[in-house]
Amino acid sequence: MTFRQRCLILFFIPILLGAMGGIPPARAQNLPQGRVEIVAISTELFPRVQITFEAYDAQGNFLTDLKPEDIQVIEGNGLNDEQHRQPVEQLELLQPGLDVIVAINFGPELNTRYAGVRRYEAVLQRLQQWMGNETSGTERLSIATNSGLQLIRSTDQQEWLTTLDSLAEVNLLNEQPGLTAAARALDLVTDISGNGKPRSVVLLVTPLLPASSLEGIQNLTDRAGRLNVPIYIWLTTSAQSIAANPAVFDALSDLAGQSGGELSIFTGSESLPEMEGYLKSRRYQYRLEYESHLNSSATHTLALGIRQGDEELRSANQPVFLNIQPPNPIFLSPQTQVERRFFPPNSRTSDLEPDALTYRVIIEFPDGYPRAIRASRLLVNGEVVQENTRPPFDSFTWSLREIESEQQVEMQVEVEDALGLTGRSIRMPVRVSVESRPPNAWQAALSGNRPLVLGAIVLCGLLLGGMLLFAGRKNRQQLPNQRRRNRDPLTQPLPPPNQKRRGTINPTSMARRLTSARPASIPVSSAPAWLLQVSEDGMGSPESGSRLPANHLLPLKRRDNLLGSDPLRSQICISSVSVSPVHARIVLNESGEYWIYDHGSLAGTWVNYVPVAAEGTRLQHGDLIHVGFVTLRFETAKPTSQPDPLIRHYQEEG
Repeated sequence: MTFRQRCLILFFIPILLGAMGGIPPARAQNLPQGRVEIVAISTELFPRVQITFEAYDAQGNFLTDLKPEDIQVIEGNGLNDEQHRQPVEQLELLQPGLDVIVAINFGPELNTRYAGVRRYEAVLQRLQQWMGNETSGTERLSIATNSGLQLIRSTDQQEWLTTLDSLAEVNLLNEQPGLTAAARALDLVTDISGNGKPRSVVLLVTPLLPASSLEGIQNLTDRAGRLNVPIYIWLTTSAQSIAANPAVFDALSDLAGQSGGELSIFTGSESLPEMEGYLKSRRYQYRLEYESHLNSSATHTLALGIRQGDEELRSANQPVFLNIQPPNPIFLSPQTQVERRFFPPNSRTSDLEPDALTYRVIIEFPDGYPRAIRASRLLVNGEVVQENTRPPFDSFTWSLREIESEQQVEMQVEVEDALGLTGRSIRMPVRVSVESRPPNAWQAALSGNRPLVLGAIVLCGLLLGGMLLFAGRKNRQQLPNQRRRNRDPLTQPLPPPNQKRRGTINPTSMARRLTSARPASIPVSSAPAWLLQVSEDGMGSPESGSRLPANHLLPLKRRDNLLGSDPLRSQICISSVSVSPVHARIVLNESGEYWIYDHGSLAGTWVNYVPVAAEGTRLQHGDLIHVGFVTLRFETAKPTSQPDPLIRHYQEEG
């Protein structure tokens, strides 16, 4: 720079300072006319998203009168680059407080006096004035000097003033200016060990630095930009110093302007700026909430658009990564085996039960973002049998009324969430077995070989009827002659000696048959009732019942007992080719009575030589039961009293 150029600079600087009547602010030339800055994005409650942001007008004043309808969130899909605008549902104006960091760079130039007052003293007086008037209680103050941090995030106003008073005793003539104070201030901004990390503002009080500091100033500019922290500079120097070192002045101007702050020159004759002017627009933040419609895993972008009159302020795009997965329904203790049976048993008017099953599921979100459910569906063999479009979404009722034969189905649950994502559970096999409906009397008569048996019986009946008709006609023709012979005493035969009359009954045999059904003197089972397998005539020895083989003693320990030859389907197994796989059922009702029902067997079920009725037959102690060719006697542990049989002896005619 030539001598003439320096003289021109020295000439114009005082004129410029006087024309502005104070401290000239140096602002960044590339800042937009009004701006929106996204401070933080929270997706912890996704799809509910929170965005913290700041909005300023063209003069740098904070926009404190925004409404939700003035703002839109611009979502950029990371998969297809589509952009969609979403409305804001909630908007809140915050005052989170400020971290104010005052960095004082000591140097001999601060000791220069103007009108008898040192520049350094004027700076301390302005800071003391601000600290004494600060009443918001939301600021935290830190002070950094050439020797490091003197005060760290203090909220005690008296502590601020005490620390500032201690700095008044510093010998400025022995200090060398540098970048230590500014660097420590930015270090504190990056330090997260305090109570969170609110908005930070740095005030740098410094003389004009030597030319060797240019590279360091550029580094500070880059750091401040990354940290998004404004740096306000009070440059305590003279016009001669600026003219002698314009490159450093330009670098400091860039540091203030590019970080969003200001540079003010203080020679001693001007009034220092009000601190409140720096801080009032930095005290506020907005926090909005909106419902996101992003439904894919990718790195998406979010931006804000704010309508101000006919123009829109728009923030820069902020990337946000989302790992979004469909919901996952899981069956909760599912029933995989279902048996539909008639109740009451063997009644043609009864219904199969159960007629419906209830299944419950739990719905988990693998991505860790619980959200609302739009619909849930129950699928059987791939077809929707129930759809829930309102709560509860985790419960389903499957109707079994149309299932009348044994089959296996596959069940699955499908869930659709508020984002339109659909997830399905694993396929669950369910086997449904259905009891056969008991046949009516006509069906029972026509089942198996019974038509042949009935035909034979009818044929025999016809033959017997014909024979009886023929014999009766012959007897009617011979009846008059027979009567005459019976009246003739000469034709009557003499009875042989010691011959008993016909019709005499053996008393011992009759007593044995009638007493064979009496209760045993020794219980044969611990069950309340049992079946004894006996011979065809029903004879048995009750006294020896306790020593019968296991297959001869059949205890009835259940309320519902199935008799048959299939051990897998019947609780009481009877090994006989004449017995059906499930032949009959013996049920203990609520009144303590035992009833027997035929289960549609081929050979039929008989009690005391009488077929079991369609509505069942009540069993009593001592009854004989025929199951095919097998004869059983029903006995109870506590039979009701029965009268002794009456035996009469026929007398011979003399």
